[in-house]
This record gives sequence, C-alpha cells and structure tokens, in this order.
Amino acid sequence: MLRPLSVLLLCAAVILLIALAGCGGTSTDDGGAVSSLRVLSGQVLAAQELQDGSVRVTPEPLLAAGGAPFSGYTWTIASGSAFPPGTSVAALTGVFNGSGNGLVGGRNYTFNVQVSDGTRTATGTITLQVADLAPGEIPPLAVLQQPMGVPVINLPAARANQPYGASLQVLGGDPPYTWLEDTTYAGRGDFQLSGLTIDMARGIVRGTPMNSASGKTLRFKLVVRDSTGATAATDGIGPTYQIVVQ
Repeated sequence: MLRPLSVLLLCAAVILLIALAGCGGTSTDDGGAVSSLRVLSGQVLAAQELQDGSVRVTPEPLLAAGGAPFSGYTWTIASGSAFPPGTSVAALTGVFNGSGNGLVGGRNYTFNVQVSDGTRTATGTITLQVADLAPGEIPPLAVLQQPMGVPVINLPAARANQPYGASLQVLGGDPPYTWLEDTTYAGRGDFQLSGLTIDMARGIVRGTPMNSASGKTLRFKLVVRDSTGATAATDGIGPTYQIVVQ
C-alpha cells in the first residue's frame, strides 16, 4: 500500500516520543506506590489543507502514561487553553479529530490538554501542524495505519503489583477505533499471563502486573479497526509493543 512520506515521518516522530518515555523508566508519587500520571508532551498532530481551501484533520489518539486508570483515561482541554478551530478530543478515548473549519494552512497551533485516571490529573502541551497545499498539488491520503518504520515500541516500564496504564497509537481512518490483541503473535505468552489487558474501546494497555511478571519483558502486537471495519495497515513486521516489568 502506498504511504505518503509526510504520514510516515509523523509516525516516526510519534514512535520516538513513545520510546523516549519508555527509556526514561518510571517516576513515582505517593511514596513510590503508583507511577506518575503524565501526558506525553511534545506530540505533534497533523492536518492538511485541501485544494478547495478546507482543512482535513488526521484523527489520532493523544498519548498518556502512568497513573492507575482502572476505567481508562479521561481527556479535556486544560484550563486557560482552547482547541484549535474546528477540532476537539473525545473525552473517553483521547482521539483528536474534527472538521478543521477555521484552521489555516501553513500554521502551527499549540494547546494544553488535561488527562485524568480518575484520581490524579496531568497536563501537557500538544502541537497541531497544518500543512499548506501548493497550487496543483495533490494532498496526501491519511491512511489508517499503525506506526511504521520502527519494529519495536518501548512503553514506560511497569511495576509488579502496582496499577499500570499507557496509551497506544494509530493514525487516520474513521474513529472510533477497536483495539484487539493480535493473538497470532508467537511472542505474546508472557503478556497473556501478566495481568495486563488491552482496553479495546479506549486504546490503552492497563491493569496490575502480577508478581510472576517481575523481571520480564512483556510483548504484544495489535489489530486496530475503525468504525467502517477497515484494519489499520502495518509494514508487515509490527509494531511490537514492549513493557519491562520491574
């Protein structure tokens, strides 16, 4: 399947953000009992000006990690901030989307969002980049796809017997999405017995790792579908998500 270069570059940037969050380990609060809830700040979202002057927003989940999301994360705009024109975030899934009415090609929009795990809240800064369209140019297609180009995505580390949560990633398509574990993946055994699960409606991995998972690296792959039933494309390799349990 042909994938536009701009979308692939966006995927690579998102993967780097996730990898950096994972490589930094987990910080803690409440005496080290629960990993700190945080928005993965620096996430860059995409929109594209079209030939008729309108703007198409690429749907994409906002990214969070940590906390104790027993019923998932909840997303809102942060106090004193505002969404870019014609956009919003789905409160329960964190998917950023919209009509794009009022957006201007060639402009970046920065805004602050807040995420809650039901007990704690955290805020982070998000940027929406609106690509302009040169006269006569054909706009790139926002293909429904999982991140491509890097075979392994390192999610933040988990702690045995402590609540865990982290967002998963997909681009494009027609939300809402359905997130399923790929049960054909041969390396999923430790994850299957770990105490963590994929929240199929919200697009996060959450739960409490069992003590037996301590010291292991949990691995899983996903099958993601949008509301039309289309399945998110991959590069045929992955991605494989990894979580180190401490």
